[in-house]
Amino acid sequence: MPETAERIVWSCRDILAPFRWASRAVVRVAPDLFEPEVRGKFRDEVFATMALCPELRFELRTAHPRRYQEFVRTLAEDQAEYLAWRVSAATILRKLGRALEASGPGPQWPLRNVVLVD
Repeated sequence: MPETAERIVWSCRDILAPFRWASRAVVRVAPDLFEPEVRGKFRDEVFATMALCPELRFELRTAHPRRYQEFVRTLAEDQAEYLAWRVSAATILRKLGRALEASGPGPQWPLRNVVLVD
């Protein structure tokens, strides 16, 4: 009998929580990251955590899918924006005591483990 993936709701308050979860868990990201009042730095940190946890599947729900598409496209195409996002990823790694891992090419956009769901 196939094993069912653990389902988790993540409020994003504990930015490091996903690093403690089992591989192949399905994580529903609770806040709408593309609401107008959500700050770019917070969104960048959440996406950095998701990028650094490729063994988890993250499901995003948003009332603003165009903002999501724009965010992903900007990171994929704009080197300056991508480098700013990489600072958030380096911050997360530093919080984990893994600062030496902050070099390298980084992930491809869109992230394979992040999906927009209805």
